[in-house]
Amino acid sequence: MVTPNRKLRTVTPLHLDRVSAPVSLKDQAYLAIKAAILSLDLEPGHPLVESELAEQLGISKTPVRTALHELERDGLVTKVLYKGTYVTDITSRDIREVFQLRAVLEGFAARLSVPALDESDFAQARELLSAAETALETGDRALASQYGAQFHDLIRRKADNQRLLLIVRNLDDHTQRFRLLSDQISGRLEKSLGQHKAIVEALEARDPQLAEQRVRQHLRSVLDELSAEQSMDTNPPGEEQPRESR
Repeated sequence: MVTPNRKLRTVTPLHLDRVSAPVSLKDQAYLAIKAAILSLDLEPGHPLVESELAEQLGISKTPVRTALHELERDGLVTKVLYKGTYVTDITSRDIREVFQLRAVLEGFAARLSVPALDESDFAQARELLSAAETALETGDRALASQYGAQFHDLIRRKADNQRLLLIVRNLDDHTQRFRLLSDQISGRLEKSLGQHKAIVEALEARDPQLAEQRVRQHLRSVLDELSAEQSMDTNPPGEEQPRESR
């Protein structure tokens, strides 16, 4: 009950954002096709036919077409006039450019991370490397590779440079395809594990110059082996025989 002399409080209306709509068919198509490209289920150079993709996804061609446009902007899909749409090929130049950038940026990140790393970070790094080693011993090379990627991300994050982190993560889609290719090289994951341990030793020694040097050497090692092992097709998409998906 309100007393006669008491003023009623004015209630200010809330201004809430509307609830987001469910993921659109275009976004679902984009994510599904992108995942297949990054996992190499859709191999470099594989033709992408809208009607076939739409049938596999159980949707119409319109959202598939829009998804392919976005993937083209991402650099994962290439359209060739009068020929069709293809998964973007991986060339020796692509690998060289991405790994050169990663070596500079991630080496710098290692240098920046040294003052920020504490004992819990070193424990996490050691745990990731131990888990990777166990995965290799049990033959789970895909899992070992994932732990290696997490190790790299730990160093990036501790650099505490958001712009550097954004640039490196923008390379991650391409790096993921390259990583899957390098993982297939005999002994590559084992060598990477040893190099990761050497990086941790430099970080624990609080030596920023050595940490940067070892990260650069590690990524250069991956680049050299991948360039030597992979026979990259330099023909533009559409100039080769269609490849079957894995």
